[in-house]
This record gives sequence, C-alpha cells and structure tokens, in this order.
Amino acid sequence: MPLPEITYKPKYNGSMRFALLLYPAWIGLFLYFIYEWFVTRSFSPQGFLAIVFGLMVVSLLFRVFKEIRFGDEIVVKRFLLPDIKIDYKDVTEFNRVDLKSKNANISLLMITSGSLDELETIINRLNSARKIKLVKVQRGKR
Repeated sequence: MPLPEITYKPKYNGSMRFALLLYPAWIGLFLYFIYEWFVTRSFSPQGFLAIVFGLMVVSLLFRVFKEIRFGDEIVVKRFLLPDIKIDYKDVTEFNRVDLKSKNANISLLMITSGSLDELETIINRLNSARKIKLVKVQRGKR
C-alpha cells in the first residue's frame, strides 16, 4: 500500500527567522555598497561590506528551504532556487544536522528541536515502511 504524500514545513529558530525577515534589506545593502565601491574606485570599507553582505545574501539561499515533500520521491522546495529531487534509494544518512543522499545534502542546522522531532518521525515512518534504507542513523540532542 503506497504511503500518502507527506509535507514537512520546517520551523526555523529565532536567529534564522530574523535573517529571513531581513533578507530584502541585505540585498539592498549589498547593492548600495557595490554602488559605493564603484563610485570610490578603491577597495575601502564599502568594498569589504559589499563582500560581507554579498556572502550573506548568497549563503542564505543554500541553507534554508520552504518544505520537503515525501511522495513518489523526496522533493525539497527552496526559496528562489530550483527544487532538489531525491530518490528514496539514494538517502544514506539522517541526523539532527543534515539529511544526506548520494546527490544532495539538506542542512537542518537552524531548525528548532520540535520541528526536527517531527522530521525524525517522518523519516522513521519511511524507514519502517522500507521506502528508505538508512546506512547511518544518529539520534540524540545537538
């Protein structure tokens, strides 16, 4: 009997929610400091701040996701980036830091403990139904 599609929506901790809230401001500051850097034509504090805000803007996109759908395959819906599709047979490891597969790693670092417990329940249910076969499982607190 096939399992129904399960959707997991992460709940991020306070610092990550704050970072997501300020994301448009980071983009604005990045563009402003790039402009200032080109106007001054020298590597001044504006150039350094442009690099800092640029790294923050780019790195956040790779660390957060909207949801994970467990259907025929695992689909990770991300903000502004293409979805990641993972076959169940490719999942190799799950712990409280990430979900690893042969072709992708999903970071779970900034997710609240309660939300991680919910994801762990889903993974254990899929493991019990023999949809996934974990090579390595680590349980415990961070």
